[in-house]
Amino acid sequence: MEVINFARANCKNCYKCIRACPVKAIRMKNNQAEIVEERCITCGTCLTVCPQNAKTVKSDVEKVRKLLEENKDIAVSLAPSFAGAFCFQNYGQMVSALKKLGFSAVYQTSIGARLIAKDYADYYNDKNKSNLITTACPAVNYLIQKYYPELVDCMIPIVSPMIAHGRYLKKIKGYSKVVFIGPCLAKKMEIYDDDKNDIDAVLTFEEVKKFFLDQGIDPVTEASSDGGFSDEANYYPIPGGTFLTIKPMLKQLWRRFISVDGIEGCLKLLEELKKGRLENTWIEMNACYGSCSNGPATGSTPYGPFERLEKIKDFAKHSINNSYKTTSFNIDECRSLDLSKCFSPIKVTIKYPSESEIKNILLKIGKTAPEDELNCGACGYNSCREKAIAVYNGMAEIHMCMPYMRNRAESLSNLIIESTPNAIIVVDRDMKIHEMNPSAESMFQIPSGSFKYKPLNSLFDDYYFRLVSTTLENITNKKVVIKNYGLITLQNIYYLKDHNLIIGIISDITAQERERQKNAKVRQKTLETTQEVIEKQMRVAQEIASLLGETTAETKVMLNKVKQLLIDEMPGEKNGYED
Repeated sequence: MEVINFARANCKNCYKCIRACPVKAIRMKNNQAEIVEERCITCGTCLTVCPQNAKTVKSDVEKVRKLLEENKDIAVSLAPSFAGAFCFQNYGQMVSALKKLGFSAVYQTSIGARLIAKDYADYYNDKNKSNLITTACPAVNYLIQKYYPELVDCMIPIVSPMIAHGRYLKKIKGYSKVVFIGPCLAKKMEIYDDDKNDIDAVLTFEEVKKFFLDQGIDPVTEASSDGGFSDEANYYPIPGGTFLTIKPMLKQLWRRFISVDGIEGCLKLLEELKKGRLENTWIEMNACYGSCSNGPATGSTPYGPFERLEKIKDFAKHSINNSYKTTSFNIDECRSLDLSKCFSPIKVTIKYPSESEIKNILLKIGKTAPEDELNCGACGYNSCREKAIAVYNGMAEIHMCMPYMRNRAESLSNLIIESTPNAIIVVDRDMKIHEMNPSAESMFQIPSGSFKYKPLNSLFDDYYFRLVSTTLENITNKKVVIKNYGLITLQNIYYLKDHNLIIGIISDITAQERERQKNAKVRQKTLETTQEVIEKQMRVAQEIASLLGETTAETKVMLNKVKQLLIDEMPGEKNGYED
């Protein structure tokens, strides 16, 4: 089930999410980052570091809205880390605000922590077990199950406080539906680990803040409401919270206690465990720095991470010393709850290429020798070989190597600039030459590099370059004669704003212009000759027409005379013709 991913079209190929992902569960495909669910531990690290804010998270808001419309018997299991995520004057205001959304009751998830504390203490006291890892953090659980399957036996086979609380609220308190509210994205996945439906939906603090905003609710303005709060277990969201909860139940403190928060620290500790360097250790691991106080779905808050920790501690102390203790919680009535959970390895398919296959992949990005493997990490992977393995598994694209792409781009650019027949000259706004390509040096018959930083007008009249420098407006397709070199040129001159430089691209069109002028002369001569022929032909035509006209008139006179003679020879016949 996909819980988190990236919005399409937002990705800018910075690979920051790949660098941040502790298990490299992000695939680049068609220049778009996407999370591979099989590999993901749902820690949310990639989404918190994305500079484009391109995260997409499976939201249960609409599902909860529907539940609230259909059922009024819905309880909230509220993670105690809310104390560092929301702004209010009194902690009871949060209860009032949630009830205003439509929830019938609000309870602290720390009750679930108290429920599992007895089982945790039993495992602590069991001297047949050496190293034990707490299992309250689902992201850490998935990390071990997928990437350290040999350490699954160290995981305490007990459900998380959220699941324990859900079972309590449904089976002991009798609520038909339970919604968990917390800062964790992995909880959205955890509720589907089995088909027991202990939790019906998960809302993050970020989602609840938007829910409040949509409904016009501000916890600060709400009246305080008592009830539903726990005691010492409210320390659970901070590093070391599990040990504080079980400490009063321990027979003796014979295990070393290690608390690790932050996924990098968790990975290092798991590596030490894997190598057998620890024994008789109680290990509390949380994927987030600051534990649950700094979950990836906390949402915007005016408090910094350390301030959030202090606020959670203040809330825990306040709930112990004041009337916020839960009065209806009876641990004895919960003995019938089954809080066990079986953790087993989750297979992650990773194919490993042969040495020759790795070399072939590296060869495609110009890495022919070990010294070519910079291992710069720009692609998101720790080494070039690690990235090659990712390419082999379809997790990375071959062109993701930044040094290779830069060298390739520079090589292509240099190749184009050096091979073009056009002269390219770059000057600063003081008309000092910064760069000239070989064609420019050849065009102006100067040795390579000899005119660098010299004034442009030492070569030719720089009028149009200075015009661009002054007006900052480009000049294109300008025909310019450079008399001292006998050149006719076509010049395109541009102002490069980002670099505050002027670049001129000069084409030698001398031969074309001379050929054009030659052709123009031929055309002019042809035109003149044609005009002479036309005029001569017109004169001839006019002369012929004149001669034909005189001859025709004489012929008409003669024929009329003949006709008259014929008429005169026919006596008695009336002349029916008129001249």
